[in-house]
Amino acid sequence: MQINDRTADILEAAIREFIETGEPISSGFLYDAYSFGIKPAMIRAELARLTADGFLEQPYHSAGRIPTDQGYEFFASRTIDRGVRERAPKNTLSEPFRAGAWCEFLGEFSDLLGVAAIAEDLSEKTVHKEGLSDLIQNLSWDSRESLQQVIEDFEEIDRRLNRIEGIIKAKGPPQVFVGKKSPITESDDIALIAGGYDIGGRKIMLILMGPKRMDYEKAAEVLRGLERVCDTRHRENKKKIKSP
Repeated sequence: MQINDRTADILEAAIREFIETGEPISSGFLYDAYSFGIKPAMIRAELARLTADGFLEQPYHSAGRIPTDQGYEFFASRTIDRGVRERAPKNTLSEPFRAGAWCEFLGEFSDLLGVAAIAEDLSEKTVHKEGLSDLIQNLSWDSRESLQQVIEDFEEIDRRLNRIEGIIKAKGPPQVFVGKKSPITESDDIALIAGGYDIGGRKIMLILMGPKRMDYEKAAEVLRGLERVCDTRHRENKKKIKSP
C-alpha cells in the first residue's frame, strides 16, 4: 500500500517512539516531539487513517496508537532500504564476518542487538546460530506457551531455512518478516530480518531473529557495514584477477 511522504514520516515517528518507550503514541506527543508542519488535529487524523489502513491500532478507546505487524514491516523495510543506500559505516563485526568465524561473529551480533542470529553457509551447507538468551532477555511474552514457541522456533530453524533460500538474494536489501508472516517461525512475537551476502564467492544467508520492538535502525547500520565488507572483498578479488 502506497502512502504519501508526510504520512510515512508520521508513521515512522510513531513506531520509532513506540519501540523506544513501549507506550502508545498520541498525536499530542508527536506534535511536541516532531516538526511535521501541521496541527495536532491533522496529526490525529493521519493516525486515524493509518489505523484504518492497518498500520496502527489502539489498545483501547482514547489511547494512543501502537504498531501492527504491518506497521512494523513498513518501518523495518523503510529503515533498511534507506540504510543500504547510504555509505556503510565500519564496525567491529567486519573481520569475523569476513573470516567466517561464525561463533565469534554471531555472539557479538546477538549481544549488540539483543537478538538471536543465524548464519547459513549455502556453499558448505552448514548452519550456525547463537543468542537465544539475548533474544529471551529482550522479548516480552504473556504466557509460558508463547516463550516455549520462541525457543522451539530457534531450535527448529535449521530445518526450516530451505523455505526462504530461494527468495533471499545475495545482492539486494534484506527482507523483513513479522509475526505470522514469517515462513520459518511460528511465534507471533518474533520479527525476522534475512539477507544474503557473497563473501569472495561464498554464499551466506544471515538472519536476525528478534522481538518486534527490536532496534531496526541499529540493525540497518550493522547490515550496511556487512554489505561494505562484501563490496570490499569483491573489489579485492577483481584486482587479483587483473594482476599479471
